[in-house]
Amino acid sequence: MRLQSLWLSHFSTLALLVCLLATPTSAHAAIPVAWNAVPPNELYGGYSYVTQSYDQTQDNSISGGMNGWQGDFKMRILPWVGLKFDASGYYAQHQYTNPRTYFFLAGPQVSQHFGRYNLFVHGLIGVAHLNGGTQFNSFVPSASNNAGFPLVSNFSLAAAIGGGVDRAFNHFLAWRITGDFLHTNFTAGGVEQNQLQLVSRDGRISTGPVLRF
Repeated sequence: MRLQSLWLSHFSTLALLVCLLATPTSAHAAIPVAWNAVPPNELYGGYSYVTQSYDQTQDNSISGGMNGWQGDFKMRILPWVGLKFDASGYYAQHQYTNPRTYFFLAGPQVSQHFGRYNLFVHGLIGVAHLNGGTQFNSFVPSASNNAGFPLVSNFSLAAAIGGGVDRAFNHFLAWRITGDFLHTNFTAGGVEQNQLQLVSRDGRISTGPVLRF
């Protein structure tokens, strides 16, 4: 009991010291920046990753995420509200199929600048396009299996809800980390190709530079 009290005492002292040291920096960062001091437009481009791939088969032998890219353009329409246009593409290569997915989205973004940091949330809606070639599998003697598991090429309504943070290096350049919940409504491939269903919900993370102008 005495040891626990001593540990709590030391922990409280350390926590108080950290708070005192961090107070000036935190207070400065918590002051909103005047909107006329921030360029109204943003251009972003970087690496992106979705947590699941569009190639689930009956035996669930194919899984994993997809690597790709994401690009955004945002223009300010109100002091704290902008209109964002988002485009992204994702690619994978597996034993049976090579899925490729593209998103084209638009919607409002709400932002607030605090010192060098910009916090934002957005809600986007648009379309997604999916297609996938097949991989020839020489180890499977069946002709139907050699055809692989092609994905039906089609369009779907799509939406993204998420947000992120920018850390500014100077007045015009920042670095962004962002995450989204993606939703699509793709239909499944043909039953004869053993294609059960396509993933309709994904997580998406992205990072890269932001140019403000």
